[in-house]
Amino acid sequence: MLLILAILPIIVTVGLGVGAGLRHQFAPSTSDILIQLVMHYALPLSLFGGILSLKRATILQNRAVAVWLAVGMLGGMALVIAFQVLRHQTLDVATLRGLVIASPSIPFMGVSVLLVLFGKISVLLVALGGLYMNLIQVPLSVLLLTLASGLPAEQRWQASWQKLRSACRQPVVWAPISAFCLNLLGLRLPSAWLTSFKELGQAAGGVALFALGLLLTTRPWHLTRTVVGNVVMKNIGLPLVVWGLMVLGHVALPTQQLVIVTLAIPTATIATMLAVQNRVVPDEYVATQMLSTIIAPITMGAFMWALQLV
Repeated sequence: MLLILAILPIIVTVGLGVGAGLRHQFAPSTSDILIQLVMHYALPLSLFGGILSLKRATILQNRAVAVWLAVGMLGGMALVIAFQVLRHQTLDVATLRGLVIASPSIPFMGVSVLLVLFGKISVLLVALGGLYMNLIQVPLSVLLLTLASGLPAEQRWQASWQKLRSACRQPVVWAPISAFCLNLLGLRLPSAWLTSFKELGQAAGGVALFALGLLLTTRPWHLTRTVVGNVVMKNIGLPLVVWGLMVLGHVALPTQQLVIVTLAIPTATIATMLAVQNRVVPDEYVATQMLSTIIAPITMGAFMWALQLV
């Protein structure tokens, strides 16, 4: 029953977005507008209020979650890039494949799916995933893509520094960082005050999934062996490898559940966005995102069952 409750929001809400897109009820740019609403307002409010509602002890007790999520997202990206380069793949393609495999779409799907499975602690997962992506994965990808472009060294570092500064100014980055600092300093807002963050914040998950459904209908994509390989690594391979390492390290089952289900969330849109910005053909990354999202209910459901969540 828990599996159905966790997966159903993905199927229904994304399906509504796909239906609306197929009927051309919204302009093609609507998904971008909805994404901006989520990333600039709804999600930052949700994260800020959610983190301040957690007990400080809860955050400190879940340090292992932060470490293992970093192993999956940051270590996974580094390994994929290194493997692709050793296979004589170009640096730009290797970077984007590392990003598409190691970047789960936590801001889009995590808000609703993880909440059903794990309750209030899910806000910690969403915040950590967003910080790793925006503060490390994206600036690193920009640097590597700039290196691949052959620009002078000064311009490479300048582009990466600008991207990092831009990331730090995003509400989805500084809002959870501020909330973490305030929480660890001992500040917890009264429950009556926290309702101020819920009016728009609670819409983050649903709006994000609906926008993703619209997005699926606006970008043509084609299935190839490379795309299938990317999706197998993203939806199954990376979570499975990290899970194996956690089992070998005798990590507690609750920590395994939090980390592996989060890593099993389908890939984010950032690889496609960076491909377009850097004049790399985005077809592979668009198709990877689409297929990863379509089969997510099956792959995530399998991990939930294997991790004794259902």
